[in-house]
Amino acid sequence: MKSGLSLFLYSVCLMYFNNMKCVSFFLLAVISLGGCSKNNMEPDSELPVISMTSPGNNQVFSAGEIVDITGDLSDNQKLTEVHVHISNNTTGALLIDIHRSPGAATYQLNESFQTQAGINYKIQVIAKDNSANENRAAVEITSN
Repeated sequence: MKSGLSLFLYSVCLMYFNNMKCVSFFLLAVISLGGCSKNNMEPDSELPVISMTSPGNNQVFSAGEIVDITGDLSDNQKLTEVHVHISNNTTGALLIDIHRSPGAATYQLNESFQTQAGINYKIQVIAKDNSANENRAAVEITSN
């Protein structure tokens, strides 16, 4: 279809202009029509990567101690959302809900909270990218 249209445009051009102008017009038309094709890129199906550095799984903290939640997150395109959910692992109650919107391919996680006595915590990090791919990582800690 593109070649037939291009040939038609070149023929019309020859009727009204000299050959040099037609060659230029023809090349411009071919380049312009080539840009109209659909984008054949594969959809992004790669999950974001979460590498938590602290706290360690099953780590024990004293009541009132500050827990640093750190790690590196990345995506092959762009991280759009990062969530940190801190829950009471015994009751399932969500205690703290942190939301960040990095808007970049990498993100350094650096959050903290203060523990209370006798609670088993689940810390879950959720990363989402621009294509709605989602990955999760979790650790469990205890406070005495």
